[in-house]
Amino acid sequence: MNFLFLLIIINSILVGVILMTQILSYPLLLKLSKSDFYDYYNSYTKRISFIVIPLMIFEVLLSIILNTILNNFYLFASNILLLVIWGSTFFIQVPIHNKLSSNHSYSLINKLIFTNWIRTIAWISKLMTLIKLKAIL
Repeated sequence: MNFLFLLIIINSILVGVILMTQILSYPLLLKLSKSDFYDYYNSYTKRISFIVIPLMIFEVLLSIILNTILNNFYLFASNILLLVIWGSTFFIQVPIHNKLSSNHSYSLINKLIFTNWIRTIAWISKLMTLIKLKAIL
């Protein structure tokens, strides 16, 4: 089985999701009134989690498998970017999301948008790194 190809597919999907989130979903949160915010926001976070969490877990599992097969600089770089993504997710974005679930705040939404660029850039960079790895193998 071509684990690298599967990882590139999963990573491509995650890049699409993060770009939609960064460019469309998060900025539109600024357009919601306080009265509409909580229902929409809590529904959005629950639904997007059903998409993103399995993909992120699958991404980690494929990365672990690849690390048992390959020893390569590009794979190492991809792993570092994966750590950046997970670190940013759980130490920056998740705490902001937890606050937003009970506190409508434009400053928190703006902070979410700004800090989410970390994951956006990291996932795009990771995809480019994996494509480079595939090209040299």
